[in-house]
Amino acid sequence: MWWNSPAFKAGITPDMELISVNGTVYTAEVLRKAIVAAEKDTKPISLVFRRGDQVETIPLDYHGGLRYPSLQRVEGTPARFDDILAPSKSPLPAN
Repeated sequence: MWWNSPAFKAGITPDMELISVNGTVYTAEVLRKAIVAAEKDTKPISLVFRRGDQVETIPLDYHGGLRYPSLQRVEGTPARFDDILAPSKSPLPAN
């Protein structure tokens, strides 16, 4: 969870299990549809979480749509992933 994210501000913590989204049993697809629908709606997404034997409903006031993280190169720094993802330069062992 990111510091100052909508989930952080709502009080959602890593030890909580998401069990329902807007009254529907949680699946990744149900959550995705709720996030997309929230772009055109002003009411918060209603999330129900379980923590141990406690159940809690948390309204998540997020309307920013789906977000996908991406890596951005910082100019002037080594291209470390290029080295990691490059084919091995060591010869294959002989059979």
